[in-house]
Amino acid sequence: MAQRLHTALRMTKAILVLALLAVPLTTWAQPTDPPDGAIVASAQVSGFDLGRLSPGLQEEIARIAGGPLDRAHLNELAARIEEEQPRFVAAVRVVSVPAGEVRVVFVVAYMRDQDRRGDANARYLIERVEIRGISESDVAADLHAEVQTLVGKPLGTEDVDKVEAKVRTAFPDYDVSRRVIRGRRSGEIRLQFILEQRESTRWLRFTPMKSSLLYHSDQGWGAFLDFPISGRDFRVTPIVAIDHGDELLEEYSGFGVRVESRKLGTERLGASFEWTTFDQDWRDATLAALVANPGIPGAYNDRTTVTPFVNFAVTRQLSVGGGVAITEIEPLSGAPESLMANAYIGRVRFDARWKHAAADHAVDAQFTVRSASETLESDFTYTRYFGQAEYEYRKSKHTVLASGLVGGIDGTAPLFERFSLGDSLTLRGWNKYDIAPAGGDRVFHTSLEYRYRGFALFLDSGTVWDTGVDKRVRVAAGFGFHSDPFFMTLGFPLNTDDVRAVFTTGVRFGGIGMRKY
Repeated sequence: MAQRLHTALRMTKAILVLALLAVPLTTWAQPTDPPDGAIVASAQVSGFDLGRLSPGLQEEIARIAGGPLDRAHLNELAARIEEEQPRFVAAVRVVSVPAGEVRVVFVVAYMRDQDRRGDANARYLIERVEIRGISESDVAADLHAEVQTLVGKPLGTEDVDKVEAKVRTAFPDYDVSRRVIRGRRSGEIRLQFILEQRESTRWLRFTPMKSSLLYHSDQGWGAFLDFPISGRDFRVTPIVAIDHGDELLEEYSGFGVRVESRKLGTERLGASFEWTTFDQDWRDATLAALVANPGIPGAYNDRTTVTPFVNFAVTRQLSVGGGVAITEIEPLSGAPESLMANAYIGRVRFDARWKHAAADHAVDAQFTVRSASETLESDFTYTRYFGQAEYEYRKSKHTVLASGLVGGIDGTAPLFERFSLGDSLTLRGWNKYDIAPAGGDRVFHTSLEYRYRGFALFLDSGTVWDTGVDKRVRVAAGFGFHSDPFFMTLGFPLNTDDVRAVFTTGVRFGGIGMRKY
């Protein structure tokens, strides 16, 4: 008990000494530091009993007075104080006094045991404090003054945590982190509070990543990579696909690039430009279905698309956008010259995330219309409607995902626009080439999934069909494991006499799992 009381008294003494020093040191401070070579009027040690230092070190400190200022030598002496007294931290203060002379003060503070066990920087004194990531004019005067009170205090003090909490309160739309930089003097550091605006508070979001490396027990391996090189408001995204066939009837390989800006004069307005070129492979089941249904446009060898698009944020959650997709497709050998599938695009998107009752909630919904017509010199005439939505509930180790999609096509659309179900996200347990190998012009699907610590149970149901043909609703259930970005699932078709299972695994990045058409 006596030892603890003694330690507490020493801590209190150090804090009081530093507090008393704060006023005179602030008073002495000048806009610029005195230059080396200025005459030292006096040298002293504050916050510590000078007699506890070695006689040689005491003499070195005493000899400073009357000589020229040499900061390198002063830093060496501060380092020697810390070497002799490892439970203390020393910093050098040089302040001007009348007649062009300077006063040197070695400020010594007790280093708390918890600081010694934790961050190695906690023992250093704060030389300067800055707030980065926002304009200085956005920082209120009282908060700025509060931040500056940290100067001269150890980084490990509780005052730093209190000031950081006030910064977080003042800027609720930002994530706040600390950065520590070496100071100009031994024993000192510069502290920066780094503010980064949360994505949920931005007016516009970048295009969600779609990167994945997938294996489907009926459909094999495939990869789609779109890792962005981004800044705050602008990014470039290279695109590479290798035998990717998860969301379309075709398996495609190729490359492209997407360039995006989400601030064109204002954060409410953004634009993107995407160019892709892909070569296609087709399953025998799809080719056979096309022969049996001559009304469906045929397969093609490659597909090149250019898509300029403009976004406007109505609110932080609601955005509208429009653009044009210019697509050239090269039919299989022996077919006529290339065909154009050019379409106007309109989209409405709602994306909201919030906390309530200690739980995280997220909703992502969008409705897209693509209309191809002769006014764009398109060889296809059709209108495609597609809506999708997903809700995510997350609390502690529990997650619930509910999603749905619905779509329809009027007119004659190329194969890449037709709908399919039975992949890694829809009707898990079925093979899309068994359901509708040439796709359909109508689709409906729902999914419900529960996860605990990554282990998942799911139930999928849906149907894809052509107008005028009887539709059949299919149901699948299964279980899996998710540890972002890795996943694996085992799905079973329910309403069929075929007893089988479909296994999928791989890695998937971006979004909360919504299928991206």
